[in-house]
Amino acid sequence: MSGKIDRVVLLHDYSEALGGASYLVQVLLGGLRERNIPVTFFAGDSGARFERADVELIPLHGKALLERSRFGAFTRGFLNPPSLLRLRQWITAHDTPGTVYHVHGWSKILTPAIFAALRKVSLRLILHAHDYFNGCPNGAFFDYAREEDCTLRPLSSPCLHRHCDKSSHAQKLWRCGREVARRGAMLGGTNVNRMLLIHPGQAAGFLRADWPPEKLIAVRNPVTPLTQNRVPAERNRGVVFIGRISREKGADLAAIAAAQAGVPITFIGEGSEMDLVRKLNPDSVMLGRQDRQGMALAIGKARLAVMPSRWAEPFGLAALEAIGSGVPAIIDHRALIAKEVENHDFGLAIDTANGEAFARALADLHRDDARIGRMSRAGHQGYLALCNTPDAWVRQTIKHYEEIVVSEGVKAAVNG
Repeated sequence: MSGKIDRVVLLHDYSEALGGASYLVQVLLGGLRERNIPVTFFAGDSGARFERADVELIPLHGKALLERSRFGAFTRGFLNPPSLLRLRQWITAHDTPGTVYHVHGWSKILTPAIFAALRKVSLRLILHAHDYFNGCPNGAFFDYAREEDCTLRPLSSPCLHRHCDKSSHAQKLWRCGREVARRGAMLGGTNVNRMLLIHPGQAAGFLRADWPPEKLIAVRNPVTPLTQNRVPAERNRGVVFIGRISREKGADLAAIAAAQAGVPITFIGEGSEMDLVRKLNPDSVMLGRQDRQGMALAIGKARLAVMPSRWAEPFGLAALEAIGSGVPAIIDHRALIAKEVENHDFGLAIDTANGEAFARALADLHRDDARIGRMSRAGHQGYLALCNTPDAWVRQTIKHYEEIVVSEGVKAAVNG
C-alpha cells in the first residue's frame, strides 16, 4: 500500500488564464511542479500560449463552442471522437495505480467524450465544481429567462420543459443532451471518486442532481489580493466592476445604479454588453481586459467594488480579491458568499436587481468615510475567513489526491 502520487492528469478547456477557473488551473500547475509532482495537462485548445516547459501539455485543438457554427456545435460540440481517442490512448499507454485524474472544466471546449475515456479510471477521478455543470444542464441552477433561481431536479420532466437557457429552448435541449451523454459515459454521472466544491453552499444543487453527499467535498478557492498593502478606500472615490461585461454578471445593473447614484464607475473586462453599458452610463470608464498589474492600479483608486451577478455566484473571486486588497464590496444577495461578506463587515449583500435599492446603497456607502474605512480594514485583515491562500489550496487538493491513491493501494492489497 502506498500514498505516492505518480502523476496528476489535469483536464481543462483552456491552457491559459482567461478567467477564474482557468487562472486557478495555472495556480495548481505551479503548485504541483513546485512539489515535484509530474503533471500531464490535456487542454481543449491549441496550447499556443502555454509556456511551462515542466508540464507535459497535450492540446486537443478544439474550438470554443461559441465560436463554432451551429452545425459544428451540435456535432463536434456534442461529442468529439478525436479527444476521446487521444485521451484513451494516453491512459492505455501511461496509466498507473498512482495516477490521479482531475477535470477542472469542460463546458466551453471539451465535450462528454472525455468522460467516455475516463470511465476506465473513474475511481481515481476528481471533478471540480467551478460551476454547476456535472449536475445542471445550463450550469447554473438558474432560469435566465425568468431571472430566478431554479430548484427543479435536473433532467426531470419539468426541467426538460422549462425554457431557462440564455439563448433558446433548442440550446437548452442540446445542453440536456450533453448532460445525458456525460452521465451515460460515467455510468450514472456520479461514478467518480469525489467532486470538489468551491463553496459548501453548492452542495444543495448537486444533491438535487442525485450526487451522493459523501462525494461532495468543499475546498474553498484561493484568493490573492490585488495589492499587498491595504488600499485606503476611505480616501478614494468611485466604483470598480471586474469581470465579464455580460448580462448574467449584471454589468448593466452596475452601470445604471452608478449613474443614478452619481458615482463614477470603472469597468475592467470584455463581453457582449460593452456597448449597452456605454449607452446606459456614458461617463463610465471602460478599461477592457487587464492583467493583474492593471487590475491592481484600478483597485488602488477605488472606494468600492461591485459584484451584481443575476445568478447565484458559487464563489466570487473578483469580489474577494478586492476585499482582500481593502476595497469593500457590494454584492448580490444570491451569491453564496453574500451573507458571509456582510456578517464579517467586508461589504453589503443586497438585491442588486432592485435598481433603486442598489443605487441608494452605492450612494449611502460611498459618502460614509468611517464605514468604508472600517470595512476596508476588516476585509484586508480577515478575508481569509472566506477562502484559502494559494499554498493552502494546493496542499488541500494534493491531500485529496493522496487519499485516492492510498484508497486504491488498500484495495489492491486486499484483492492481492
